[in-house]
Amino acid sequence: MKIAIPTNDRKHIAKRTGRAKEFAIYEVKNKEVNDVQYLTNTHKHEDDHHHGHGHGHGHGHGHNHGKHSHREIIDLLKGIDIFLVGHIGKYFKAEVIEAGINYKMVKGESIKEIINTYLSNI
Repeated sequence: MKIAIPTNDRKHIAKRTGRAKEFAIYEVKNKEVNDVQYLTNTHKHEDDHHHGHGHGHGHGHGHNHGKHSHREIIDLLKGIDIFLVGHIGKYFKAEVIEAGINYKMVKGESIKEIINTYLSNI
């Protein structure tokens, strides 16, 4: 099983999922973490006024009304079994669902505690 968690410091879950510095991908077997990889979040949006413009994204879909694509993150999360988040914005949530990525809202800040709680409940 692969579990993804957004993080900025590799110890705590990121409060702003889409703007996390990276995503921790935990490889779990028999309810034990076997390995962890950190994937850099290449999706950056400093503000909501410059989406889809010369960054090589090639998105032909609407970036109007404050909506922006999280395609880079969706691509990073391919192959995971569950995406644990503390918060997820409505547009990002819609893209996660559309991509068929399972996600779960979690409480807490410590990644270690979040992982342990999740694994003890499956």
